[in-house]
Amino acid sequence: MLGRLMPSNLVRGVLAAFVACAFAATALAADHEGHQQASQSIVLGKTPEYPESGCPAPEKCEVVARVTGIQMMAAGIEHPFKAPQSGQLVSYWLKLPALRSTQIRTFNGLFGGDPVARIAVLRRGKAGRFRLIRQSANQPLRGDLGQRGRVRYRLAAPLRVKEGDYIGLTAVTWVPAFAVNLDAAGNSWLASRPKRRCATPASSRPKQFERYYKRNDAQLQSSTVKQYVCSYQTARLLYWARIVPDVPAGTSGR
Repeated sequence: MLGRLMPSNLVRGVLAAFVACAFAATALAADHEGHQQASQSIVLGKTPEYPESGCPAPEKCEVVARVTGIQMMAAGIEHPFKAPQSGQLVSYWLKLPALRSTQIRTFNGLFGGDPVARIAVLRRGKAGRFRLIRQSANQPLRGDLGQRGRVRYRLAAPLRVKEGDYIGLTAVTWVPAFAVNLDAAGNSWLASRPKRRCATPASSRPKQFERYYKRNDAQLQSSTVKQYVCSYQTARLLYWARIVPDVPAGTSGR
């Protein structure tokens, strides 16, 4: 009896060891692939240094509101949000300053509620036009105001990006990820506004200011085309985006 049982136990032991080794190899390969994917990803918007928002200082605190913007030059780097390769947009970051409760109430009243953002994939056309290819869901920001460093938002469903597409930031209501009084030659952004609305009234003129922002210039509907002809210098939208490039045909990615 013992002579017949021992080979069976040995076989089971060998099979168990084989399964364990196979599982470990699969896990190692998956971990390696994930690490490789992360190391090969592209972060758009990188510059040698990052400016700070002026908030909450009242005389320096500015926000972007009811508009979609594309940073076209940041710290002297041109087209920092133009995708160099096709791939998947998987996450983005915002640098969100602390604000006083009175400032939040004021901005909420002016722009229709708590700060909310979206990340957008835009395709450039002719005569300053951009088509909204796809976008993320609304991202509430109020709970993240004042976080140290940059706040990362991972997308539940990655957004397909084609080489040459631009990544923009949409202020559905208002977004304080914004730095002003920077070098004019090295910092500029485009807004989804027609030429007749490029001049924004000062908040010191409350009636004109309120009337101007009753209209929402943000590009909120996918597949629509809007003019981006308003270029603003000395300012920077404080956002970044991560793209995982497509694996070239004929490679395994390992």
